[in-house]
Amino acid sequence: MRLFKAPLIVLAISGGSLSATAAYAHAKLVASNPVANATVAGPTKLQLRFDEKLVANGSSIQLFVTAKPRAKLTAPMSVSVTAALGPDGQTLIAPLKQPLTTGAYLIAWHATTSDGERKDGTFTFKVR
Repeated sequence: MRLFKAPLIVLAISGGSLSATAAYAHAKLVASNPVANATVAGPTKLQLRFDEKLVANGSSIQLFVTAKPRAKLTAPMSVSVTAALGPDGQTLIAPLKQPLTTGAYLIAWHATTSDGERKDGTFTFKVR
């Protein structure tokens, strides 16, 4: 009996509940502009919205050109972008210096939550 008293006391002091999902939650991408696999007119910014708040340190967007008309790329070409957190704390926004031109693009994103959990992902889209 004595072995079970200490965990019960800790549980009572902490409010009486444990949540496994909160301890192991990862930010999930719930919306993007451009949308994954879409063909769009030249966007002027990239926006990625997640299902929970992010921290700026460790959250980012990288953009790569993967194909261009009349140009042979031997590897994806990086496009310089700087992402910042939007006012809601759940959206990464990366304004572009100029609209993207015709081609295929890949977005690689990194989302870090306040508990330090990091999630990474990629998706592609095309510009007509």
